[in-house]
Amino acid sequence: MSFGRQSVSPFRSSACPPALAAWLVGVVLCSCGVTPIPAGQEVAFRLASSASNDSDWDLGAAAAWAFVQDAGVDDERYDRGLLLMARALEELDLSYAASLYYLEVARERRDAELIDDAVRGIERIVRGGPHDEPTLIRGFIATADIPSLPNDLQGFVDYHNGVDSLRRGLHVWAESKLRGIPEESSYYRRRAEYALAVRSLSGGELEAGRDALASLSEHDALAPDLARDIQLAIARTAMEQSRYEDAVAAYERVRTLAPERPGLLLEMAWAHYYLGDSRRALGLLIALDAPVHRGLIAPERFLLEAFCLRRLCQLDPARTAANRLQNRYEQALGDIHRGILPVRSRAIREGAKRRGVARDIWRFGHTLREELQRLEEHRDQFGSALSEQLERIYVAGIEEAIRRLEAELAIEVETLASELLRAEDGVRLILHELSVQLLRGRRRPEGPAERDTVDTAAGGERVSYQFRGEFWTDELDELVVDIADRCVE
Repeated sequence: MSFGRQSVSPFRSSACPPALAAWLVGVVLCSCGVTPIPAGQEVAFRLASSASNDSDWDLGAAAAWAFVQDAGVDDERYDRGLLLMARALEELDLSYAASLYYLEVARERRDAELIDDAVRGIERIVRGGPHDEPTLIRGFIATADIPSLPNDLQGFVDYHNGVDSLRRGLHVWAESKLRGIPEESSYYRRRAEYALAVRSLSGGELEAGRDALASLSEHDALAPDLARDIQLAIARTAMEQSRYEDAVAAYERVRTLAPERPGLLLEMAWAHYYLGDSRRALGLLIALDAPVHRGLIAPERFLLEAFCLRRLCQLDPARTAANRLQNRYEQALGDIHRGILPVRSRAIREGAKRRGVARDIWRFGHTLREELQRLEEHRDQFGSALSEQLERIYVAGIEEAIRRLEAELAIEVETLASELLRAEDGVRLILHELSVQLLRGRRRPEGPAERDTVDTAAGGERVSYQFRGEFWTDELDELVVDIADRCVE
């Protein structure tokens, strides 16, 4: 939703005539023992400026609101009032509302001197965490033509402009924008290089993409999130090219991401399996059973566990692992077989929320709810008129986030349902293969040579702990299963 087009304006309150806004805020602040705001634009503006300089953000927001309500867009200080309010709200961790005020100043361009500050405010909020990407980026930054920005801000605008063009298939225009980002904007320059490398990979230019990623990974002082994304891309490219040693090495550099991205554990497990290290792969799969990952639906996890156990000729455990698919996802599979649409299945919906774009939208909606609760902490300082207007903004934002999530889930749940059904077919196949393998003797299936077990004996400085179902979250990606190899070569 673009709030520039909706009926709920973040800058005018239908509950309070503009001429009375400053007076109402003053009454509320007086009743709370806070310095009152006398009626009048001049006093309100000066008080907002003074409060901002003193980092008194509650008072600054209230005073800026009083000024904006009493002034009109023809007032030469109107946008300065909006900017003061945006800054105060940002400092109070009400980033969503702040972003809309920054956006208004930057988009309307009524005061050219304030555009840089407004765009910089948007940049801080975009870099700070979950944000309204369709409104801030796709709705403005990605299509904006803003002249005379400082180099670092120009890099921010050009990067998002280029990435948006890549998504639209406008590769020539995108490359021009991305390669034109100045070196002074190294944060976005490196991101532009990463986007172009990914474009090469997606276009089938694997060697060019691989070389670009390798060169990019050698840069010093990369932002942590970009460094991790680069290593993930390197790992996944290596997996595509069956370079499993390289894939494992790259995954090792980003495995601390596992608590946030549990699917990474599964990717790592496949890499170790293809190297013949079934015990390490099993350890990573067991980590997925931790309570912190309970909401993840990853059907192939049980198939891979069965594959690993079969390679060690642990046939009964392999059969048990395959059958666990049905037990773990009984509700989701049951809904599918009963003809319930995936989008109406609670189990499938919960799993889909933790994947891809749906996960990002869900996190944004969660952030909005947290900020709406935080607004209650400032209600007395803000006054009823400002508090109610901000509440309307957040309620509208939450409703839009729900709409976006539902639209994304309509696609994601179908993908997940298909994965579940394919995995169920895979279970039937592997159960048949296990039966055949049992009849033919304990011979290892074709594949790489199985690596030796890890020595887990206690002694010296080593201590052995016996686990009974508990998980140490900070060590989930270090588990190795000590299990005998029963194959007869």
